[in-house]
Amino acid sequence: MKNFLLTSILCLGFINATSQCTPDPIYQDSTYNIWPDTVTNMPIYNTSVINSNNPYNGELLIKTPTTIIEASGGDSSLTSIDTLGQTFYVGDWACDSMKLISVDGLPNGLTLNCLDANCVLPGNTLTCASVNGVTTDPEGVYPVTIWVDVYTHGDIQFGFITIPVQTSLYEATGSYESIKGYKIVVSSTSSYEMINSNEFTLLQNMPNPSNGLTTIKFNTPYSNIVNLTITDIYGKIVHTENISSMIGLNEINLNLDLTPGMYNYSIRNDERILSKRMIISE
Repeated sequence: MKNFLLTSILCLGFINATSQCTPDPIYQDSTYNIWPDTVTNMPIYNTSVINSNNPYNGELLIKTPTTIIEASGGDSSLTSIDTLGQTFYVGDWACDSMKLISVDGLPNGLTLNCLDANCVLPGNTLTCASVNGVTTDPEGVYPVTIWVDVYTHGDIQFGFITIPVQTSLYEATGSYESIKGYKIVVSSTSSYEMINSNEFTLLQNMPNPSNGLTTIKFNTPYSNIVNLTITDIYGKIVHTENISSMIGLNEINLNLDLTPGMYNYSIRNDERILSKRMIISE
């Protein structure tokens, strides 16, 4: 039972009890799911149009599961609990409710709001949630991690004795379930496509030309060590450093003491080298 919520990402977005979202009845007859999924993901937070008069709003439509086997995505190996020295199948037990424990990773100023009181979602329910607010955090990709607990009940047959059980994921295993995959992308129009992609990409340094004080931005789909190298027009290395990158948009702030002229800058990971030119002015 410890991991049966791995495929059940339907608790994203539950901090406050008030939400402006409205469940769409078109999903009433669906099995458990969430729309949009983690592939489509949440809408982009576009800093060029979002402000205090026009705050960010991303809606999630949620159909909660009816039973534990539905919540597990049909994987019976994830629907057992160990107690009284035995293993008991609980896949046909009702999914009574799911409750948000905490949310990590949201940009400051954004909150996740649920339609249901106290952020507890009954099983077999069509509901929704919304992400709202305004942030001044820098551009980047903000992965969201949700910690949830689930409540269920049923009967355990122990010999000739029937024992009614009410339990939760935490009570049964000693831990909550972490759900990953959603992200909030904060971007300007100039970097919208780049930081919403899963590719290793490099932006033009800004400003360019510069007097040596400039910023280089790049996107990486995974955390690793990226090497930055700057060479002059003759190929001589004038600056190099290793960068511990994070998933999403990364920023390198440089203060270079270089002779005015044209230079190439490159970033390299384990697979590719990307290069652009920059100008150092008087």
